[in-house]
Amino acid sequence: MTFSQIIISWQKQWGRHHLPWQQVNDPYQVWLSEVMLQQTQVATVIPYFKKFLSRFSTITQLAEADLNQVLELWSGLGYYSRARNLHQAAQQIIKIHHGQFPESQEDRMALPGIGRSTAGAIGVFSFNQKLPILDGNVKRVLTRCFAIAGNIYSRETEQTLWQIAQSLLPEKEIIPYTQGLMDLGATVCTRSNPLCNQCPLLHICQAKHDNQIERFPEKKKKLPPQKLPLHVLILEYQNKFFLVKREDGIWRDLWFFPIIESSIDIKKWLSTNQINGDFKTTYPIIRHQLTHRSIELYVEHWQLHNNILPSFLDDGLWLTLDEVMQKAIPVAIKKVIAQIN
Repeated sequence: MTFSQIIISWQKQWGRHHLPWQQVNDPYQVWLSEVMLQQTQVATVIPYFKKFLSRFSTITQLAEADLNQVLELWSGLGYYSRARNLHQAAQQIIKIHHGQFPESQEDRMALPGIGRSTAGAIGVFSFNQKLPILDGNVKRVLTRCFAIAGNIYSRETEQTLWQIAQSLLPEKEIIPYTQGLMDLGATVCTRSNPLCNQCPLLHICQAKHDNQIERFPEKKKKLPPQKLPLHVLILEYQNKFFLVKREDGIWRDLWFFPIIESSIDIKKWLSTNQINGDFKTTYPIIRHQLTHRSIELYVEHWQLHNNILPSFLDDGLWLTLDEVMQKAIPVAIKKVIAQIN
């Protein structure tokens, strides 16, 4: 059997067949699932996918929504630029493509947040187009099976992988083939502790033959994450807490307690800004890991005498903790709230 025939046969017997986005060929749902699955595990994505569709069941509904509403549903999923791009792309589909998801690979790749692999997946699963994909799972399968050396994020290695991926495409049954590659990488040819003895490619896998499975895929050595200390100010008045929307930097467009990005005397800062209150408590340092940053949150809790704040905080909101949890907030603020509770 050829490579593609092996994958297709394996997928039909052992692959995943009951994921929510597999039950339709709606390009909107396929697109949404592909974006959510970037850097995120299937088990995490499923509840977000269902909740998102229950709120925005069509591209039109997504395009007409306020960005805050979109971010609220994305809250906790991370990598929030995905949600911003999704919203912006939906608006372009309405404006440029009259609400119809583009069938052209080139047109799909022109939309914000859609690269070649995502565009290819949409083409395969929605339009039965013969296109390669190259997500993390597929890269892992191909680099191991064919012992492709070189940093997978380098342009040269990626071009090699695209050429191989293109050359392996079957003449028919592109959907089970593509799904099979993704399933194989996700469930058998995993990043660590791969189940090689259950792999249908075992007899042709070059990395396994050379006893070098752990070598592939090769990646550039990661730099240690940058430490970022942030001073978080909890302002409470009559069981309500003050939140502001972040305008830039990490957690842009999300709601958070006021953050002071330098070490200062909080009591003096409050006095200078004519904010009257009493110190309540500090909390243990909260550590939160992002892709390239290791964040340390130093949290001070102040009980205010009134809710009068300086003009530069006019855009903030006073909310109960239950109301805070309904806003577009990052996971880090949920860790802070857990300390308050």
